[in-house]
Amino acid sequence: MKKCIVFSLLFLSFLTVFADNKPNVVVILVDDMGYSDIGCYGGEIETPNLNALAAKGLRYSSMYNTSKCTTTRSSLLMGRYVIGPSYAANYSHGLTIGEVAKRAGYRTLWSGKNHSSIRPPERGFDRFYGFQGGACNFWNPGPSLKGGGKFPHIKAYEWMVDDKWLKTYIPEDPNYFMTDAITDNALAWLNEYEKEEKPFFLYLAYNAPHWPLHAPDKDIEKYKGKYDAGYQEIRKTRYKRMIDLGIIDPKVAPLFPEEIDPWDSLSDSEKKLEAERMEVHAAMVDNLDQNIGRVIKKLKEQGEFENTLILFLADNGASHERDKRAFKNYTPTGKEKMGGVMSYECIGKNWARVSNTPFAKHKVSSHEGGVCTPMIAHWPKGIEGQNKWFHEPAHLVDILPTVGDLLGVEYPQEAKAIEGVSLKPSFSGKSLSLRNVPIGFNFAKGKGVRVGSWKLVNFGKKDNWELYNLAKDRTETKNLAKLMPEKLEDMKKAYAFWLAKTTEGLNLPIRKKK
Repeated sequence: MKKCIVFSLLFLSFLTVFADNKPNVVVILVDDMGYSDIGCYGGEIETPNLNALAAKGLRYSSMYNTSKCTTTRSSLLMGRYVIGPSYAANYSHGLTIGEVAKRAGYRTLWSGKNHSSIRPPERGFDRFYGFQGGACNFWNPGPSLKGGGKFPHIKAYEWMVDDKWLKTYIPEDPNYFMTDAITDNALAWLNEYEKEEKPFFLYLAYNAPHWPLHAPDKDIEKYKGKYDAGYQEIRKTRYKRMIDLGIIDPKVAPLFPEEIDPWDSLSDSEKKLEAERMEVHAAMVDNLDQNIGRVIKKLKEQGEFENTLILFLADNGASHERDKRAFKNYTPTGKEKMGGVMSYECIGKNWARVSNTPFAKHKVSSHEGGVCTPMIAHWPKGIEGQNKWFHEPAHLVDILPTVGDLLGVEYPQEAKAIEGVSLKPSFSGKSLSLRNVPIGFNFAKGKGVRVGSWKLVNFGKKDNWELYNLAKDRTETKNLAKLMPEKLEDMKKAYAFWLAKTTEGLNLPIRKKK
């Protein structure tokens, strides 16, 4: 091991320690994916690369996000909890995860979705490829087809391509597909910096399987007919598989009572359309796994795989949305090929609840289906044992302090404090440090807080709080609010404390009453 070199950074009061064996770090964040979509969490979708990481690594059963793209990405980058109005203000109160890694001597790379107003090259990232918005046509993120003509899209977001900012981006490549392109750019950087002595931090911010439902034909073909049995049967099959694999205990995690339309209430044409939607969603997840496999292969070829920490998770639960904004500039003909550039489909609330099996609800909710994500940690040199589970609650705000811990970085005291804790103890099966701020949630209709095994939830109504003991009721089926009024009040105080601490000192926008 090299002798440690200490850098004193005057303005930031940073202490960075260099060592031979510092790991590379790859954070993979996917978009709108359900808890049980991938195979190693009980899904029927083919995800052999993620399954292999799980089999040799660590899975988290209670890893939380913020239930929404914008707030999750802000929380991940800054190590702080974010409520709906605060995700932008959050960026001015500390260091991004890229700035932390950069000050530790890392090459910092970000490929994919941003969904914020910050510019990654100005906030700690050496290289960025991707777009500033939330949702794009995967085949063509621009405002028009390459040869001219209208097609369904939402907005022409700003892009950075080949290190240049573009007002919009219409790809020249006729075979362009965004998930592949995000990976292509990351692999190009890994090749470019292969001889460099610096370790690297790579943030792969995929926007799949967020709507619109787009995937290559070869991937869609694999799932033809797989969802013809309908919502209820697929959900029951997933639930049984989760039990068989030991992912859940049916005694404490019964399948959440059904809030799904009966499959037999649909007409034959509606069934066909619904099945096709889920086929493309599955193809998108499958394609994601293939792209993650490409990254793994490159790491192995370069001899970096054994000492690379890979973290995989999703930004929120599966989406209930049926967004129609893309049709303001395009009128469907009814002949659009599902999954192609001219289609703009979403899975909707019924399939979203299947994707989130066995939990309740969906994206933007603070129930488990909205905020609980699968997470895989893989690091052969740093994680003890294989095929392990970690069951303590954790949150993606913990990723920045984990990176700081592994890289030997002390966060500057004058910056607004990070609110997560390091996940490093979990790599050896130990408990996490006590939290100064509990795990909490606030976005749109969804609000809540988790303290130990207790969880307080509210969805849509001012004072309609629900109370659950997740140690006995993992899937939130028994609301104890009326039976335990004292505990309810304690948890409401915990939520108020969380909200006050997480918004303290932030210059939030004032919402005018209508």
